[in-house]
Amino acid sequence: MSINRMIFVIVALLLSAGSTHAELGIGHIASEWDPQTKEFKEVYKDWQEGVVTNLDTGNYTITYKDDDTFSEVVFEPSTKIDPALKSKFHVSENKNIITYRYKLKNGKHSKQNIDTLITNINSAYGDLKNPKDWVGRTVPNSVDDRLRLSWIYDGNVDLGGLKPNEGPIGFSLESFDLPGIGTAQITGAARPTTWLGIPDPASAIGKQVNNLQANNFVLRPAAVPLIPVPNPFDAAAVLTSMQKHVNQDLVSMKLIDPAFASQLDRLFQTAIAAAKGSNTVALKGNLKDLRHMLKREHADVDKDDEDGDDDAKDKEKDKSRLIDKLAAKVLDFDLQYIEKRLKAGKDD
Repeated sequence: MSINRMIFVIVALLLSAGSTHAELGIGHIASEWDPQTKEFKEVYKDWQEGVVTNLDTGNYTITYKDDDTFSEVVFEPSTKIDPALKSKFHVSENKNIITYRYKLKNGKHSKQNIDTLITNINSAYGDLKNPKDWVGRTVPNSVDDRLRLSWIYDGNVDLGGLKPNEGPIGFSLESFDLPGIGTAQITGAARPTTWLGIPDPASAIGKQVNNLQANNFVLRPAAVPLIPVPNPFDAAAVLTSMQKHVNQDLVSMKLIDPAFASQLDRLFQTAIAAAKGSNTVALKGNLKDLRHMLKREHADVDKDDEDGDDDAKDKEKDKSRLIDKLAAKVLDFDLQYIEKRLKAGKDD
């Protein structure tokens, strides 16, 4: 049994374990709709409230009681996909603007088309670049001061989007801010649930449903504009944001070994002190030391990857590294950017 299949079975058992005892009563089944009467067939039987997983389809059968009436509906998750997301970034012709490019591919074992890609960013500049039939938007995030970036399939095909084993398709944006590692929420095109009444949000079933809806996506790491670049330029401020990103985000995302993060942290502290003290010579040496540590883990950290899939042997080798390759490339890029700003002698 594959690991993914094993995890799916465990989740299914946990969900099923929350079921209550059977109860005789009247209810409706969403799948038994009469097109002539435009009504759902009324059924009198033993009902068992709960969330049960169909291991063959991957869908959830949700049975709940609303007032004195039972309802049975099918919830199709948007997670029947195996997406591959590649990130690239470079300094644009305007030397203070960073261009971000993404290539999204749908895996051959996916059961759904991909119809949404969402992530959080610090800022965006200008228009977003979208594939045909996709719409890109940025809106304020209700949780923090960042922006919610989304690319959503907006074609005329029902349940359309990027088909299994198709792609890649490209997206891009520009920003004044440097890259950090964020998480992209990617969803498959799923049929909407026909809810009959509403499960009590405070009930055990209601909480399970809320959890399914809140986590109804597949996560992939992505390089996104997260590190603010002040104007006028302030190397200490940029380094402080990078240090916080490593210690909080990269560690919590398990993209860096905690001990290695601590080693980087000490160098960040020294570099920040040098920047605040206007000791440019010491600061340049600190930046080189940080980059050397990253290059020691990934010799090609400052090289541009090819667009093809990574070699399987390289992926296996990267598992033993103290930092994820994309995370290392992001940090090295940011450190190079600081070096270039210092070399240019700009204080704009």
